[in-house]
Amino acid sequence: MSEATLDEVMAVLMARQVRDGDFIAHGASVPLAAAALMLAKELHAPNADFFYQGTITTAERDPAKLMLDIEGIYRSAPAFFGQAQIVDFELRGGGDFQFLRPAQIDRFGNVNTSLVGTLERPRYRFHGIAVADAMTIVDRVCLYVTEHTQRVFAEKLAYITGLGHPGGDAWRRDLDVPGGGPSVVVTPLAILDFDGPDRTMRLREVMAGVTVADVVANTGFELALADDVVEVLPPTHQELTTLRRLDPLATRRLEFREWRDEARARLAAERPIDGSVG
Repeated sequence: MSEATLDEVMAVLMARQVRDGDFIAHGASVPLAAAALMLAKELHAPNADFFYQGTITTAERDPAKLMLDIEGIYRSAPAFFGQAQIVDFELRGGGDFQFLRPAQIDRFGNVNTSLVGTLERPRYRFHGIAVADAMTIVDRVCLYVTEHTQRVFAEKLAYITGLGHPGGDAWRRDLDVPGGGPSVVVTPLAILDFDGPDRTMRLREVMAGVTVADVVANTGFELALADDVVEVLPPTHQELTTLRRLDPLATRRLEFREWRDEARARLAAERPIDGSVG
């Protein structure tokens, strides 16, 4: 079998954050997260349920079809939830886990999913939907990014869309919010958590060939270090073969700048005129 590529390694590491029995709110148009979720459900979390595009645990598992074949998603769904229903469900403690990809993250796990640039002169604006609520009411949030630079891991965010653990989570205790906030960050360089002093970000594991110095140099704030920073466990043969079967078009690569054009071309070539995939 060919060696695992970065997109495959990240999908596997993200999948390992899902627990059997989790209820997961899954966002649209995040194929790397979709590949991770479906891999987890296939291998170690068969009893996980998820909300996607108004459906509950649709039977479709191919990330390309999840993005493009909306009619197929609805046909294979055993149940349906509206947006208001899912938020109400999570407010009552039903939300166990969610993947979230921000544009920026700070040492406290605060995230910016709203703009690039400054509030006064933004270069790009994003909707930032389903972020503040996820960071507040979901039990565990796995943040992930496909670029680990000082621009992404910033000392000061251009805008705070969702709160992480400022003040050591005093605000969560004061407001008695049900969620636990961000628990882990998966990047092309490392896995980080929030077990540093006062729940600040901490380096826990590094990717193969990456050093602690590499991660520190590409992080724009002082980073706490685990007592024993270890190398991530590589994907197993089963994880890789299953991932490649579930995502045959490598749709997950749409989230990586260096592979985006290639992934778009592959999707366009495989998409029939009727609008479905495969």
